[in-house]
Order: sequence, then C-alpha cells, then structure tokens
Amino acid sequence: MFESHKNPLHEILIVEDDEIIATLIERFLTQHDYVVCGKVASGEEAIYKAAEHLPDIVLMDINLAGKIDGITATKFITAMFQIPVIFLSGQDDETTLERATLAEPASFIIKPFNAKDLYSNIDIALHNDRILKKSKDYQPSKIRRIARAALSELDAYFILDKRGRIMFVNPYGEHLLNVDRNDAILKPIGKYLTFYDTRQNTVFSDTFNDVIRESLVLGIRHHIAVKMSDNSYRHVVLQSTSIRDSENETIGMMVRLHMKTKSEI
Repeated sequence: MFESHKNPLHEILIVEDDEIIATLIERFLTQHDYVVCGKVASGEEAIYKAAEHLPDIVLMDINLAGKIDGITATKFITAMFQIPVIFLSGQDDETTLERATLAEPASFIIKPFNAKDLYSNIDIALHNDRILKKSKDYQPSKIRRIARAALSELDAYFILDKRGRIMFVNPYGEHLLNVDRNDAILKPIGKYLTFYDTRQNTVFSDTFNDVIRESLVLGIRHHIAVKMSDNSYRHVVLQSTSIRDSENETIGMMVRLHMKTKSEI
C-alpha cells in the first residue's frame, strides 16, 4: 500500500522555467495537501533550494533557463541529498532519455500530463524512497547535513564539479568572493581564489589541482593562506570531500574554507 498523498508533511520543490506550467503544478499539489516549499527556474537554484529545504520530492524540468540543466542538477541533488527527483519533460527522444536515465531519477513524466499522472508518480516515488531508507544497507549522506548547515555558517562552502567549476556557493562564500552566487555558477574556482603556501612561501599556480584536489588525498590543508580582495593573504584551513553517485563514481566535491582567527594561527 502506497503512502497517502494527503500528507501535509510532504514538501515538494518545483523546478520549471515555464511560469504557467509551474503555477499549474503548484495548484495540483496544493489541492492534494502537498506543501510546495519553492518554485525555481534553474538548475543552480534547484541545488540551492534543495540544500535549504531538503524537500521530500523534487519535480524537475530538464531544459531550464539557467546555466545548469535539470539532468546535471539531478545528479548532484540525488548524490548529496538523497532526494527522489521526478523528471518532467516535453522531450522523449532517445538521447534525452539516455542522459536522463544516467541521472537516476525516481520517475519520468512526459508533458503534457494531468493531475493523476503527477499524483501517482509522486506516491510511488515516496513509497520507494521510504523503503530504501528503511533498508539495512541504506547509508545517510554526510553531505546532506553539511550542505544545509553551510547556509548559515561563517565558513565558505563550495560545491564543484569534476572540472573545478562552481555549482553552489553559500552566503559566506559569496561574501568572500565578493560576487553574487549566480554569477559564479560554472566559473572555475581558480578564477576567484588564489592560495599561498605558508611553508614554501610560494603561490599555488593551479588552485583546483594543486590545492583542492590534493586535499582529497592529503586531507585537511592547514599551511595555506587565501588572497583577499585587498591583495593581502589570510590564513585558512581547507577541506575537500568527494561527492559520489550511487555507483561510487565521483561527480564533484564539496569544499570548506575556514578563515583562521588570530588565536588559531
């Protein structure tokens, strides 16, 4: 027996760049007592809102208005937050379906769809997710908790793809980079951060490979400093954590940058 859809505790994030469709979906959901925790139009906002709300389900369009498409956003949302994602798409060609399958969605609904299609797919996704998370082999994601906490912490947090491009930056990270988070999306982290080796008295020439990726192997980096906007350097602690999909393949990494106080230096 599937969970009843009339459960006000089930929060759903709508990711759809067509405002008319997004509003219609919202109406369908509220009529059945789902809570819509947000409506966004881009993959980058989907990742941010997923961290903020940790919804029970994400309804995701594939072709979005932003810099990150629905398939890429889904890969990160499922890997980091273990939230079921249901694709909504007007495309059902073989190439799109093949790419979408690799993101491991909970379901795939072809547009146009009706309320019954939506409710049944949500019920099944919730049911399967509940079974998965009760299984003895289920392991909660550590990054799920960290990413949500990052939104209010006084450390900089970045989520990067395998190429070192920014997928997510928390509010303190925006302050550190002196940039709006949406402007930084898909830009290489090296564009904004330069590190200094405090033991060798040298500047790292490649921020991503020489500092962030090496941190995955070497562990927490202590003997480094980051260049500030006034060209001064401030001592930091850097830690990188791999983001892995269900096949244990690395799709990106989370980076924490802690600015040392005088007592910590």
